[in-house]
Amino acid sequence: MFWVDEISEKIISKYKKNKYLVTDWFTPSGKAHVGSLRGVVVHDLARQALCEKGKEAFFQYGFDDFDPMDGFPYYLPEEYKKYMGMPFSEIPSPDKKYNSLGEYFAIVFFQEIFNSMGIKPKLVYTSKLYKDGIFNGAIKIILLNADKVRDLYFSISKSKKDSNWFPLSVKCEKCGKIGTTKVNSYDKSKDKVKYRCEPKMVEWAEGCNYEGWISPYNGNAKLPWKPEWPSKWYIFKNDVEGEGKDHFVAGGSREVANAISRAIFHHEPPFDIRYEHFQIGGKKMSSSKGTGAFAKDIAEIIPAEILKFLMVRTRPQKTIEFDINGDTIPLLYDEYDRCIDEYLRDPKSDFGQAYHYSKISKNNPPKYRLRFSKVVYLIQMFRTSIEDYAKEEKGSHLTKDELSELKIREKYARLWLTKYAPENYKFEIQEKLPKSAENLDKGQKEFLSGIIKALSEKKWLGDELHAKIHEIKNELKLDPRRAFSAIYLSILDKDSGPQAGWLLASLDRDFVVKRFKEVTK
Repeated sequence: MFWVDEISEKIISKYKKNKYLVTDWFTPSGKAHVGSLRGVVVHDLARQALCEKGKEAFFQYGFDDFDPMDGFPYYLPEEYKKYMGMPFSEIPSPDKKYNSLGEYFAIVFFQEIFNSMGIKPKLVYTSKLYKDGIFNGAIKIILLNADKVRDLYFSISKSKKDSNWFPLSVKCEKCGKIGTTKVNSYDKSKDKVKYRCEPKMVEWAEGCNYEGWISPYNGNAKLPWKPEWPSKWYIFKNDVEGEGKDHFVAGGSREVANAISRAIFHHEPPFDIRYEHFQIGGKKMSSSKGTGAFAKDIAEIIPAEILKFLMVRTRPQKTIEFDINGDTIPLLYDEYDRCIDEYLRDPKSDFGQAYHYSKISKNNPPKYRLRFSKVVYLIQMFRTSIEDYAKEEKGSHLTKDELSELKIREKYARLWLTKYAPENYKFEIQEKLPKSAENLDKGQKEFLSGIIKALSEKKWLGDELHAKIHEIKNELKLDPRRAFSAIYLSILDKDSGPQAGWLLASLDRDFVVKRFKEVTK
């Protein structure tokens, strides 16, 4: 059973009902890295699987834009440093089309991307939820049980809080910062908190030293993450919500949130879907620090369905390793194509399901698809029409869908080749005989003469010609490296390149014969 179906079956088995709410949250603290997509994809897949099993399921995605800016995104103008410690919802957007920096980051660098992947949840913003009073009841419960919250922090994560520490951050009435305030008293009779905007409480922002009493409701204050999380479960009564590895480690925020939910809200936490990190070069990514590949950058060089497949193909419990600068993308396309082929053969197989859950269009995929790596090579061949080559490889004219898919692959292959492709994918067919080919030895020249003879026998397909080239090499007892470098040096002025049989079969036969005769004369 595919992992998505396993999760949905467990959810149904636990709750045994017909209507489900799936939720997830994200702080728009900068340009979202590609790993941020894993959570939104995993949760939406749970929703999709529940719906396909005849249940009503809804996905609500929240942007925690009431969080303070506690890390400075290096790509923002220096003038934005004065907003450190303020909620993202209160910081002006660099693009005036958006109401705040939080909305700008949320929409431009994340929502637009997951919407393109066919994921369209109900969106909520915590700043509005707080201002509309949705959190008021939860805030009061937390304040009334502040001593229990302190005890849970210590018993679970060994984080000791002073007796005058309250799990609440007030938005300073003077400077507007929410990351620098400390609540040190709660008057139950007046239902107000006393706070101070601390100048040196955190390293990343400086408070203004203002002190006062204020009502903690209707957007005047927010809960810290660990008590805010179970407050959301209490408010929305959601059934499913998972988290990434940072949160589910022993003594981490999920364990604390679960305990607060049970002990203080008397509410059972939602079904937990845990997923591992998404790493680039073995390193975890950060939106504000700019480490890793930005989701928007990746979305510009991979079609939405391939990007979704990247998340679907790997079980949540496994880390996804991604290197945009290597051969990850061509290999990803190869795996995607294998899953499509399996889907067309048996949609219920694991590979077939991997494609099914990656699928955005309602239409079935085209049966013929030119391999992505071949597209990359073909666009570098000035003598070869990609469409003509595809027709020849398929053995008939392309259908409308096949041609459309070919055009899409050509578009993204050009982008990848320009920005990220490693050198072994780049080459240029040489118009004139390269000087490097003038010094081939006798055995290499005999090898090329054998290929000339083979080319005169018939019109070859790439795989057939490749097998024939190996046969010629073996007959001459030529070292493979010497043999194939003779081909590449003569055609590309490089000692390596794409599969030799495919390369030669893709080029005009007269051009190849003429070039090899120049070398062997």
